[in-house]
Amino acid sequence: MKEIMFLILTILLLDSARTVSVSTVKRRHNALKFGQTVQDYIRYKPNMSPLQNAFSVCSWIRKLRSVNREPHVLSYEGSGMTNEIVISDDGVCNHIFGRNTNLKSKFLVPLGTWYHYCYSWSSSSRTQRVYLDGQLIGSSYTSSGRNLRTDGDLVIGNDYSPSSSLIFGGELFKLNFFSKELSSIEVEKMAKDKCPNVEETYGDVRSIKWEDVLLKTRNGDVTEIESGCLGAIVQQLRATLEQTAGQLNDSLVELERIKQEKEAYETDLE
Repeated sequence: MKEIMFLILTILLLDSARTVSVSTVKRRHNALKFGQTVQDYIRYKPNMSPLQNAFSVCSWIRKLRSVNREPHVLSYEGSGMTNEIVISDDGVCNHIFGRNTNLKSKFLVPLGTWYHYCYSWSSSSRTQRVYLDGQLIGSSYTSSGRNLRTDGDLVIGNDYSPSSSLIFGGELFKLNFFSKELSSIEVEKMAKDKCPNVEETYGDVRSIKWEDVLLKTRNGDVTEIESGCLGAIVQQLRATLEQTAGQLNDSLVELERIKQEKEAYETDLE
């Protein structure tokens, strides 16, 4: 019976591996660590079309540098546009369409601590809302008829025009763009714990995905590091396997009972 259980469990695991490899699962739970020089960033041109009329940008951020200027976590700009989206790790920069809401006084996060950042906007609400660790800390209005421009470059780890005074130099995890204005309840759920895959439940609404960001070409010293979630993933997989093994054992016991009843019935017929 043990051999049968092992065989069935192996088949189930191999079937799961066809859709999601272990290395893929592990990699998307990695964070990125940015170096301390002006050359350390990621730059590419994403498809921003799904985000024109509504978007939310959310990420886990770990600030590692104490500097006077505002370290840019990311900047989305392009020809003819200034500060379309700019986010700094100290609350100073929360730019949208060239306008900024300075929330530095609300960012009381100790150096070296992971925190969850999110800001949302839509053309219907015309309101930018900024969240820190799931709590709304600021908002501002945008002009009527203004939508997100879609022909810019996304720079992660510095400004659109990289500057030594705007170096991020921290760690980033689960940077995602959603093509909707997330509700306060959705943001709060996302900010409860950095390890669960809440973001992945949004499907195609998650327009820019963290696992895709990890594959982009990096400039300078930008490295993948363990986010601290791997242990939680292993525990979750172990619990799932134990549950599956228990269910298989119950099924095999039931099969054995049916077999014995069948044999007893056939004996009676003889």
